[in-house]
Amino acid sequence: MDLNASGHLDNLQILRAVDEARHRLLGVGEPGGPQILAGLLQPAPPEVAMLVAAHRVEYRRELWYAAAPLSLTLWVCRIGTSSLDVATEVRQTPADPVGALAITTVVLVDTARGGPWPLTGEVRAALTAYEGPAPAFR
Repeated sequence: MDLNASGHLDNLQILRAVDEARHRLLGVGEPGGPQILAGLLQPAPPEVAMLVAAHRVEYRRELWYAAAPLSLTLWVCRIGTSSLDVATEVRQTPADPVGALAITTVVLVDTARGGPWPLTGEVRAALTAYEGPAPAFR
């Protein structure tokens, strides 16, 4: 675990946790290959890849290295034509206040065509099941 000079988790370590949780929600696969980890994007064809277009992160309180893992809550807060936003709240424990808040914009790309991949009705339905309001940043 990366700690900064003050002894709390480094901001990049928090963003790594956000990234890993997003992959667990949406799924992971090799472009053109099989799914490695099933997720909401599993109905997409194998040539579809996820690319992160943007992260917005607000650090609200210190998060510390601890024996228990961080608690992350994720939901889809925007569904576009070929992109989506995933919101994440990071807490030290489930009972603690939010320590970090993130919104990640993901673009789906058809690697065979080299362009954006429009969401199908099946993928859109899977994402909609996890849809909620966009979080408010300060």
